[in-house]
Amino acid sequence: TGDDKLRLLDYTILLPTRRACRALREAFLRATDGQATLLPAMRPLGDVEGDEFAFDDVSGAIEAPPVIPALRRRLLLTRLIMGWGRDRVSVDQAARLAMELERFLDQVQTERLSFEGLAGLAPERFAEHWQKVLDFLAIVTKAWPDVVREEGGIDPAAHRNLLLESLAARWSAAPPKGQVIAAGSTGSIPATADLLAVIAAMPNGRVVLPGLMRALDAESWRAIGADQTHPQHNLARLLERLELTPDGVRDWVPRDRPSARSSLIAEVMRPAATTQAWRALDRLPAGALDGVQRIDCADTAQEAGVIALILRQALETGGRTAALVTPDRNLARRVAAELRRWDIDIDDSAGEPLATSAPGGFLRLIAAMVSGGFAPVPLLAVLKHPLAAGGHTQSQVDGGGG
Repeated sequence: TGDDKLRLLDYTILLPTRRACRALREAFLRATDGQATLLPAMRPLGDVEGDEFAFDDVSGAIEAPPVIPALRRRLLLTRLIMGWGRDRVSVDQAARLAMELERFLDQVQTERLSFEGLAGLAPERFAEHWQKVLDFLAIVTKAWPDVVREEGGIDPAAHRNLLLESLAARWSAAPPKGQVIAAGSTGSIPATADLLAVIAAMPNGRVVLPGLMRALDAESWRAIGADQTHPQHNLARLLERLELTPDGVRDWVPRDRPSARSSLIAEVMRPAATTQAWRALDRLPAGALDGVQRIDCADTAQEAGVIALILRQALETGGRTAALVTPDRNLARRVAAELRRWDIDIDDSAGEPLATSAPGGFLRLIAAMVSGGFAPVPLLAVLKHPLAAGGHTQSQVDGGGG
C-alpha cells in the first residue's frame, strides 16, 4: 500500500486464531514505528463465534439457532451420563466423560460426518465391552439430538460450519470489492478448506500457505497425503482440494533456488515411505547448519539454566531478540523461573496454569486443609502463604497488627 495508510482499510485478512490476529496487529505497529494507522480487518477463522468474526456480508445472512453455552452443554451431557450410569458413575466421573463426549461431538461435526454407521463398527461377534461402548455412545447418537431440540440451540462446531459455509457461498456468488488474504491456515477443517478454495478463486483473493515444503518430490507428496501423522498432511489435502501441486504454488518472496537450510529441513520432513532417498545423499548442503548449536545437558534443571543464560545474553546484546520454542511446558516454566532470579520477567504465550499461580496455589492449599480436617501441617501451609496475610505484610502479621 506504500505511503497511503487508508488503503489498508480495503484489506480483509483471515488468520487461524485470535492470537495470530494480535500478533499481526503488533507487527503492523512495529512496521509503522508506533504511528497511528488504520489497520485492515483481521478475522480469526478458528473462533468464528466471537464478535471478531462479524463480517458485514454475513451478519444476519443465516438463520441459525444460538450456540448452546459451553458450561450448560457440559452439565446437560453430565446429566445424561448420570442417567445412563445410574449408581455406577459418580458426578466427577460423569463430568470427565462429558468432556470426552464434547470432543467426540465436535470432531464428528467438524468433519461433517454422521453417526449412521456407528452401530456397525462393533458387530455382535466382538467382545461384550464393545457393545457397552456403543450403548454409552447412544447418549450422543440418540439422546443428545433430542436435548438440542429442546434447548433450541446448536453445537458450536455445527454453528461454525454454518457460518463458514454461508460466507463461502456469499463470496462465491458476489466476491467482496476489497482485497482478501487468508494466511496461516492449513484447511484442516473441511468448511475452512472450502472457504479457502473460494478465496483462491477470487480475482482479489490470496491464500498464503504456512511453511509449505515445496522441495519434496511428487512421490513424497503422495505419501504425505496418505500419512495423517505427517505435519504437512493437512497442506497436502488442501492442495488437493484446490487442485494444485506444490510446484503450482508461488513463493511469497521470489527466489532462485531453495536455501541450504530449507533443503535440509525438506529432507528431515521426508515421509517414512520415501526415506530410502537418504541413501543417495552425499553430504549436507553447505551452510545448512550455520548458526545451529547443540548443547548436551545432564538433566532438565541444567537444560533450563543453559537456555536462561542464552536468553539473558541476548537481552544484554543491543539490537538482539530471542524466543524459546518448546512443546515442553515444564521446561518453559523452569526457564521462566531461572530468569526471575535475575529479575527478568518473560512473556509466556501459553499463559500460566491457574493451579501454579499464587491464587491457584492458595486455593489448593485451602482445599487440602479442609479435606484433611484442619490437620496441623495443611493448616500451617495455608497460614504461611502470603495471601493468607489479608493484604498485610509479614512483619505486620508477626507483630500482631494484622
